[in-house]
Amino acid sequence: MKKYIVLISGLFLLNLTLKAQEDTIIQRIVLIGDAGQLTNGIHPVVDAVRNNIKLDKKTTVVYLGDNLYKVGLPDDQSAAYKASRAVLDSQLSVADGTGAKVYMIPGNHDWDNGRRGGYDAIIRQQLYVDFINKRNVKFLPEDGCPGPVEVSLSNDVTLIIFDSQWWIHPFDKPEIESDCACKTKDELVSKIGDIAARNSKKLVLLASHHPFKSNGMHGGFYTFKQHIFPLTDMKKNLYIPLPVIGSIYPIARSVFGTPQDLKHPNYANMVQEITKVVKPSPYVVFVSGHDHNLQHIKEDGLNYIVSGGGCKQNRTSQASNSLYNSSNTGFSVMEVSKNKNVTIDFYTVSDSGVATKTYTNTLFNFNKLPDEALDTNAQIVDDPFLKYKDTFTIAASKNFPLIKGMKKFFMGQNYRAEWSTPVNMKVFNISTEKGGMKAVGVGGGNQTKSLQLVDKKGKEWVLRSMNKNPSKAIPEAFRGSFAEDLVAELSSASHPYGALAFPVLAKSLDLTVAKPELFFVPDDPALGFWRPLFANNVCMLEEKHAPPDGSDTKTTAKVFNKMLDENDHLPDQPIVLKARLLDIITGDFDRHFDQWRWGTVDTGKGKIYYPIPRDRDQAFFYSDGAILKAVSDGTLPFLKGFRKDIPKVNWLGYTARDFDRIFLTDLDQGDWEKTIAEVQQKISDSVIRAAVKKMPSEIFPIRGETIIKKMISRRDLLPKEAMSYYKFISKKVNVMGSNQREYFKVSNYGEGLQVKVYARAKGNDTNFVMYNRIFNPSVTREIRLYGMNDDDLFEIEENAKSRIKIRIIGGKGNDTFDIRGQTEALLYDLKTDGNFIKNSSHAKNRFSLDPPVNDKNVLGFNYNTTKVPLINLHYNSDDGLLVGAGIARRTYGFRNLPYASDQKFGILYAPNRKAFQLNYRGEFNHITRTTDLILKGNFSNPALRNFTGLTNNPQVDKNRNFNYYQTRFRSLELEALVRKRFFEKLHLMIGPYFYHYNNKYSDNAGYVLGKYRELQLDSADIFSKKNYAGGKLALLVDNRNKEFFPTRGLYWYTEVTGATGISKGSDGYVKYTTDMAIYASFRDPANLVAILKFGGGRIFSKNFEYFQALSIGANSNLNGFRKNRFSGNSTLYTGIELKIKLADVNSFILPGSFGITGFYDLGRVWVKGEQSGKWHGAFGGGLYYMPFNIFAINATAGFSDGEKMLNFTLGTKINLTY
Repeated sequence: MKKYIVLISGLFLLNLTLKAQEDTIIQRIVLIGDAGQLTNGIHPVVDAVRNNIKLDKKTTVVYLGDNLYKVGLPDDQSAAYKASRAVLDSQLSVADGTGAKVYMIPGNHDWDNGRRGGYDAIIRQQLYVDFINKRNVKFLPEDGCPGPVEVSLSNDVTLIIFDSQWWIHPFDKPEIESDCACKTKDELVSKIGDIAARNSKKLVLLASHHPFKSNGMHGGFYTFKQHIFPLTDMKKNLYIPLPVIGSIYPIARSVFGTPQDLKHPNYANMVQEITKVVKPSPYVVFVSGHDHNLQHIKEDGLNYIVSGGGCKQNRTSQASNSLYNSSNTGFSVMEVSKNKNVTIDFYTVSDSGVATKTYTNTLFNFNKLPDEALDTNAQIVDDPFLKYKDTFTIAASKNFPLIKGMKKFFMGQNYRAEWSTPVNMKVFNISTEKGGMKAVGVGGGNQTKSLQLVDKKGKEWVLRSMNKNPSKAIPEAFRGSFAEDLVAELSSASHPYGALAFPVLAKSLDLTVAKPELFFVPDDPALGFWRPLFANNVCMLEEKHAPPDGSDTKTTAKVFNKMLDENDHLPDQPIVLKARLLDIITGDFDRHFDQWRWGTVDTGKGKIYYPIPRDRDQAFFYSDGAILKAVSDGTLPFLKGFRKDIPKVNWLGYTARDFDRIFLTDLDQGDWEKTIAEVQQKISDSVIRAAVKKMPSEIFPIRGETIIKKMISRRDLLPKEAMSYYKFISKKVNVMGSNQREYFKVSNYGEGLQVKVYARAKGNDTNFVMYNRIFNPSVTREIRLYGMNDDDLFEIEENAKSRIKIRIIGGKGNDTFDIRGQTEALLYDLKTDGNFIKNSSHAKNRFSLDPPVNDKNVLGFNYNTTKVPLINLHYNSDDGLLVGAGIARRTYGFRNLPYASDQKFGILYAPNRKAFQLNYRGEFNHITRTTDLILKGNFSNPALRNFTGLTNNPQVDKNRNFNYYQTRFRSLELEALVRKRFFEKLHLMIGPYFYHYNNKYSDNAGYVLGKYRELQLDSADIFSKKNYAGGKLALLVDNRNKEFFPTRGLYWYTEVTGATGISKGSDGYVKYTTDMAIYASFRDPANLVAILKFGGGRIFSKNFEYFQALSIGANSNLNGFRKNRFSGNSTLYTGIELKIKLADVNSFILPGSFGITGFYDLGRVWVKGEQSGKWHGAFGGGLYYMPFNIFAINATAGFSDGEKMLNFTLGTKINLTY
């Protein structure tokens, strides 16, 4: 009996002990990554979590991305939708009926595997998670934004979630025009650092899909198996031995990486930048998936958890920083105890769902903050009795003193006087201003930082710094340290006090705007964590929500989404037009989506949104410097500036190009003319003077009168310039429905068309007209009707007759098309039984089984561009001086990606050789639904091709000038290729080919062909006219990161040409050539670029002409030798080139990157019947300088046996030869 009492007591005590231990856990985080696939219809890892882990209110489950393989959640009209939804459902059900919380993070596969449709795919997945409406499940970050999202799991644990694929994704994603809190990479990094620092006393989990450390495949680890049996990565049991060849891919990827690998510069930059800002916080743990394995890595005191074994397995390495790794499927669990111990457990899971704990470790105890850690609370002081002076005199910035000499000529005086003149202004006391305020966060647009404030009544305010960070405004082509100093100088072209003039101007037009107040912000401890950002700065304070009643405002993105959701939610377009006309008058070019907020008026029949323009950083923008004038004439035409005239008004609206095509679509020519007249009348001379007078009294005398005169002049030009802009944005018009039912009616109106859109209520009631506009064919070329979702009716009446093209995109739902009019109509919708074409006499059916046929292409408008003249200046030892000029024209069209057409025409002239070339290349995309057309033409008069005989060992007479070996024949080459694109980067081309040859003895008497007998050639063959016609088949792989001066990627062009002679004495031939260049670098921007070259070719014909021979030389990848130095029927070459950037030159005249190059090339030719084992090598080097990173000044010298080749280039082509 006694032993039973002891046993029972022991069990009771054991139970108490277990409960005590269980109670010590305050937070449990389950980490599951890459769980986007079922195994035999079940989800073993999710089942294992449900069966083995306690899922209570202390537990949080985090899915670490790749929630769906391989391309995320497809459209709900796709055949694959149901199966994909089942995979999501299995994951979302993990916490059903429990108190646990679930967070889902997107990965690269959720973004359509990083392809062009990624943004749409990620939105679909979020909307599905939101739709199922599980209270404990959240998809974060929302709306395709990068985050970061701060989630407080407990008082001691903070989860930071960000979307790492947003950083890596190369296609459309929410950026500056979006509603995201962070719109740029810099803002994302800053915000993550902010959150980590504010939570420095807590455990901080930084959760993303992509790992910051990994010893798996994405970290560059490959086993012996991948080198010998590389195909096993594609299919598990495909054991086909490919030694040597199999090593090429793993070696290249482990060194250079794909965009999804840690070695890739863009990925590496993300890791470096984010690690730098979170590392000062002592208790940060990085958690991620991506690699299909389980890893615990510790390096430099930081812990990295890779938990990517949600449904797949892949290799991992036991490296020096590895504490644990497993290539099995599974998950990990992090537990935090009351005494702040943090432990990590890893579980492997079998295909049947059996879980086995395979690893346990204590990461750290965060009960005590290390001495060196930042104590953010120590900075926060809130003393209401702290006294400051009421006013203070200070200049807006000390960075823009007056300049003179050459710097003034190039940079311009601009508004330097306004920036550097001291102004007496109020002092901002956060403890007393507006009754006392509290700082709650930081925001910022393209250039300025803003402090978010709340007063004691809950009203929100924004304190915006006037000191700009110009690097945020630099276009991608100008990014890099060399340009930042330049753009910092050009920031003086922005008027520091321009925003103060707008309340008066806006009031005259009945526009609602915030009323900024000028303040000096002292070094006030009450600013807390944000004190270093704003102390001792000049700022402007304004209400965040400007409506008179203080009601909340909406962002542009939210208004746009409301318009799509409900057809009785509409913008007040006449008010929008007034605001945009004011932008033209003030020369404000920076009017993207984020520069607006919106107030709401409830009409009882719907809601009307009126615009509230904000952020007037670029109003009155003006520079009198030579650099900005040159840049605005070419690369950045929207920077023409605030002048008496309005040059390039279409480009002034460039940053608002999508905004205007959404919020100004209802207004026709009459509406514009009426509004222009009203604006001219209300923006009177006296109003303009009163507005400019609102600038500080110290500032107005400097240039106030000049600004007034310019505004008056620009106002007077409105009828001409604004109507020109109206015609520009009216060429192609988007008419949007909503996700409710609509009736689109197109009818005749004179020579034009009238488009009405009715909201269809129950019973098909069409009393509410949501759109009504008359289109003139002399202005509008194309109308695009978007039905969006639900069942819509599209009718083109029989009397509708116009040359205006109409595209109708039905959208989701069962749509009806009744097309009876005599106007060109193209119908786009899904091929389903529900979509019905009632009449289609003049319509072209573009129905498809592919859901993207219904994509709404209302964002991403591009301007057609013409670049002229394109100047190139060159010199090389063969051709002497070369002068080139050209023109390039690029156009954009409906769903023609990346553009509709791209045409280039150029002429190259060699005055020393009395020769010229004409070159044309035209690219026309989507001439059919799936194919493009490439046209090429070249005319050379003469060709200037060197010829030293058909041999690998030519004997050159050193007593002669090498020009003796030039051949001077005329040639015309034409080709028209139909192109099919695969995966964006792979192009297959095929089409007809023509070549004309014409040569005369008189043109070659003093050259090598004049001694044709010594070359064993027939004069009748040489000096005659010959024509060839045939075909060409070409394959191109091109994934270079950029066309000019690429730093990463592969360019591989292969072609087969077959032609038959169509004139007397011309024989047919077949020729094959291939050229490959691999560009590699280890960081971005790249300081070292390695270029590996391989190539060769062969002629499969016995009787080919000398001018058809394959050759190598300076113009064909054997630098250091003369052009076409060696000729034969087969060639092979290789080479390596290194480009090393030495410095960024911060000259205010031509800032750019300076570097050196070095190369070594090796090659040879084969001739039938010749015995030669010789390979020809050449080496050399040179210098390059790239002003603005958009053109190059390049000089190289190449050396070989007894020869040297000099080359100088100025332009966009390097080492050019004739």
